[in-house]
Amino acid sequence: LGAVVDRSSRRITFMASTEGGVEIEKVAEETPEKIIKVEVDPLVGLQPFQAREVAFALGLKDKQIGQFVKIMTAAYQAFVENDFALFEINPLSVRENGEILCVDAKVGIDSNALYRLPKVAALRDKSQENERELKASEFDLNYVALEGNIGCMVNGAGLA
Repeated sequence: LGAVVDRSSRRITFMASTEGGVEIEKVAEETPEKIIKVEVDPLVGLQPFQAREVAFALGLKDKQIGQFVKIMTAAYQAFVENDFALFEINPLSVRENGEILCVDAKVGIDSNALYRLPKVAALRDKSQENERELKASEFDLNYVALEGNIGCMVNGAGLA
């Protein structure tokens, strides 16, 4: 289960697939029909029926449907409240007793939103960042490390 901001539709889009252990890009290329997509209307947010539709499409049954709706709703809330650019639960598995388990998750945070998210900003682990990119960020600059000895300094979008 994952969510991204779809720039073309300008909406949060959830994607899910039963094809575990495979990169979603590979599934999209080889068997796109195995990816379930739901666009969320920003005026009304994620609706329970949308999460149920995904649960049914994934083949979930009985109590699992309610569990999945809670998981997807919580994922949507976290996505919106924290200005995520990406939210992914992978894998989302079903235990022997039928209970749904979120085994691992990752998020991508819009760094331009950190100023209004002090709790999220406090989680930043600067030791995991490129030293030069970190130094540039102190001056509100974006630095992209490239190979070689030539650099570009550009101003504005699309000028490089």
